[in-house]
Amino acid sequence: MTTAGRAGLLWASALAVALGGCTALDAHSNGRSAANDTHTSIDTGWHAAQVVRLGNAGELAVLADQDCGADGGPSARYALVRYRAGGVHSRSLGTGRLPEGGVLHVGDTVYANVLDCGAPLMTPAQHADKARR
Repeated sequence: MTTAGRAGLLWASALAVALGGCTALDAHSNGRSAANDTHTSIDTGWHAAQVVRLGNAGELAVLADQDCGADGGPSARYALVRYRAGGVHSRSLGTGRLPEGGVLHVGDTVYANVLDCGAPLMTPAQHADKARR
């Protein structure tokens, strides 16, 4: 094989790996999940996110890129979640507005509305139920 042939093969291989890697991104890479793969959620601010920290508002609010506050002051329960809005960098949102009736754990998937800080986090089941209405 000639040098030009090897260079072409190497270039084609690198391109295939790069394009294949883009399809392997997880559900949090663009705010979508298998349960809701439509632009409607993203257009209205809803993004799939992952709970990364749980604690009280006084300690965690300073760590959030976007602090949505908490009713009850600095000792209120608070969740810090990370989401992606396209691209490779994630953003964090902190809120004391936790899912109704849901118990959160670090690592759980939730939905966060990055355009409406007054909206509580939702579990995937709550979000899917809302999408069906």
